[in-house]
Amino acid sequence: MSVQFSRQGMAAVPLPVPVPSFVGRLLEARDDPDRARVIAWLVQVDDERLQGFGLTPEDIALLRGIVRHGLA
Repeated sequence: MSVQFSRQGMAAVPLPVPVPSFVGRLLEARDDPDRARVIAWLVQVDDERLQGFGLTPEDIALLRGIVRHGLA
């Protein structure tokens, strides 16, 4: 069995750009007046329900860390 390669080369394939998570986008929203209200509401929700909302364990840890460090 032999493998043949095209001499034309391959077109550049764009790499997927990571999309920030919901919590990541929430952190980036510095001038948003609703930011603190949303964070305060999310903090009151238990982890199981947050996962039901689609937040990853990393998002939840980040969210808990925001409050613990006073970054909200």
